Amino acid sequence: MDAARLAPPDLYRQLRRNRAAYLQGVGEPFAEYRAEFHQKHADGSGRLDEALGLAVEKAILSIQLLRPFNEISYRLGVVSHYVADLNNPLHSSQGDPAEGRYYADYLRYVESAQPRFAVVFYGFDAQLDDSAELRLMWQESLERSRHFYGFVGREYRRVGFASGRRSFDDRSAAFGIASLSHSHAVSDVAGVFRYIWLQAGGVDNRRVFPLKGRDIVPIPRAAP
Repeated sequence: MDAARLAPPDLYRQLRRNRAAYLQGVGEPFAEYRAEFHQKHADGSGRLDEALGLAVEKAILSIQLLRPFNEISYRLGVVSHYVADLNNPLHSSQGDPAEGRYYADYLRYVESAQPRFAVVFYGFDAQLDDSAELRLMWQESLERSRHFYGFVGREYRRVGFASGRRSFDDRSAAFGIASLSHSHAVSDVAGVFRYIWLQAGGVDNRRVFPLKGRDIVPIPRAAP
């Protein structure tokens, strides 16, 4: 919902009105979970980019065909799930042979720490106006996640692969990585939503909004 609030105003009103369908879409990729559709590694393995590209195409088409907004909201929820996957360091690489010892625990740790994150918005990409630029943005997100990847493993080694929820405080590198990844996910989802809306023929009448590389804006907590 943090990302939805940053979408073009007309779209946000519909996402808020159809919140249940939107959140259903967020969870839908878990229904028939296949790991390769949530991962994209540096060696080219993983099909996250394929899953995300298809989800974006379906969302654009549903708007162009004037489908009911509960369906559109659902499809945007699916998009948001895959964009968030781009920003999960453990979905961007498989370089650590010990990752299996902390993968699930890290996800539980991030979920437990999320209420304490100070969420910021990194701005819209003014150049994001075609599919090539969109995929470049995804690649930048993956490269950032791969940069963070090694730090996660180091943190778990530091605590002897113990539970992150018991071992990491809010001054740890693990907390910082999780918080940064979350804010980047919010920013990326908002940017992709704006791209989808404009590609489908919608408008964004905001005269001034933050631009990538220029502004960092704190995001107040979304209402539950």
